Amino acid sequence: MDIKYEYLELLPVIKDMLVQSSSPYLSRQELSSYLKVSESFIKQKLYNGEFELDKHYFKIGESKMLFDRLEIDKWIRAKGKADGKPLCQKQQTLSKYIS
Repeated sequence: MDIKYEYLELLPVIKDMLVQSSSPYLSRQELSSYLKVSESFIKQKLYNGEFELDKHYFKIGESKMLFDRLEIDKWIRAKGKADGKPLCQKQQTLSKYIS
């Protein structure tokens, strides 16, 4: 059996990625990456009340927030039904004009 040792070095990185992706909760930065939107977009949704405390996100201490991935997924599906276009599709449309 031929083992490529450079692949073995990647195992800890792969493990971290798998552990991260299996968590039902996301930080603000992880959420923006997950949704492919800016962090200011997330802040705007918090400010205008679209993301509800104890439903879409939870506060840990004074400043730490964790977002519930399942509730965010439900929000995306509901948002897509409300205006006819999924959130990510809008972002992709905008990005092709900007870049």
